Amino acid sequence: MIHGTGLELILNAAEGALQILITEEERLICAQQWHRPERGVEILTPALALMCRTLGIKPTDFRRIACVRGPGSFTGIRLVLSTAASLRRTGQAQLAGLDYMQALATSVAQRRSLPYGVRIWTLTHARRNLMHCQLFVSYGPRIPAQPLDRVELRTPQEALRYLQESIESQVTCVWVCGSGLVRNRSVFQSLDGMGELPLPVDSRMVALPDLTLPDNAALCLLARHGDYLDEDVEPLYVRPCDAVENLPQLARRMGMTGEDACAALKARLELAPHSEI
Repeated sequence: MIHGTGLELILNAAEGALQILITEEERLICAQQWHRPERGVEILTPALALMCRTLGIKPTDFRRIACVRGPGSFTGIRLVLSTAASLRRTGQAQLAGLDYMQALATSVAQRRSLPYGVRIWTLTHARRNLMHCQLFVSYGPRIPAQPLDRVELRTPQEALRYLQESIESQVTCVWVCGSGLVRNRSVFQSLDGMGELPLPVDSRMVALPDLTLPDNAALCLLARHGDYLDEDVEPLYVRPCDAVENLPQLARRMGMTGEDACAALKARLELAPHSEI
């Protein structure tokens, strides 16, 4: 029987940065953070190879790989999940998918040592005038924050109204974090914490605009509680794909009608794969 977690790899590229963490028996031994999302494909494999070489380990030594599956950047999610899938096929690792919104909410709970029951809103940028929104409840700093509802797409104005309505029945302060605050600062400027002034004592809703990326401790905590399986992780896409929405317009440049292009795409998506890869 194998005891302990052994070597574990944690990957995240859902939004704005590439995070690579390596733990051994749940102890963080190495971490890198790259803020060049447009070059993630070029960076991930060489960076991981260098980390393994420096630590004296091989990529096939990982027993667990936890990867953030979304929601977020389509390219970043695919990069992380395809890398994890490749390592699973060549090594011994089992895979677990982590939720990006939960990682942000857990970061808030840990940073502020929030007790059980405190509400946390995560708002992340989806695309222009559209945000991912999800409500969580803190379970304390040692247990991942838990979702109270599914992630939804809202405009910044809709999200602000929803936040304001959600605090009416709350006794304790509600915390808000995520890139959606920064990307839509003019909409959320009325929230405590968005300006330079100290927070009022009776703040009902406090924003953390600087928390736009999960903390290492939060990713490690979610990885510890992950469900590891001998299969690939499915991505979590929430917002519509721009290419699919624009397909009818793009089709005309290729001499096709929008209807024919959409039908061809649907047929290809329903084709059975010829191999596991």
